[in-house]
Amino acid sequence: MSPGSTRFRVCPKMRGTLVRLEDNGNPNDQPESWVGIVEDDPSLRAALARALRGNGIRAETFASAEEFLRRFVSDEPDCIVLDIHLGGMSGLELQALLGSIRSDPAIIFITGHDDLLSQRAQYHGASGYLRKPFDTNTLIDLIRPHLRAPALD
Repeated sequence: MSPGSTRFRVCPKMRGTLVRLEDNGNPNDQPESWVGIVEDDPSLRAALARALRGNGIRAETFASAEEFLRRFVSDEPDCIVLDIHLGGMSGLELQALLGSIRSDPAIIFITGHDDLLSQRAQYHGASGYLRKPFDTNTLIDLIRPHLRAPALD
């Protein structure tokens, strides 16, 4: 393989996802599990990232659905903690868009509003739904089943 070119193969350990092959032809170690946090409140976004990182979970933060889409790369998150009510594109709109363009990561919706959106979110495949304020341990318990297990060599 020439330097700078990229090849992929299907990795059965990772639910059939594609993994990049290095120039030597060996697959990378399993990509690191990570969680995307899409929340427009900067203090809550930072607090959630600290809580996840403090529990050994890699977290990347995004202030809006649009920022998530701009920065989102081929290494998909295992889970997205997604505020329903964002400025601009809503969390439900982002969920629908992600479902139409790539595999659906697990999504845990969070909201400060107690409304019918929770039923709509769950109907559309949400992995969880939490009303603010919530216990971060509850959030972590909802996230953990969706994280990729470490590769077994």
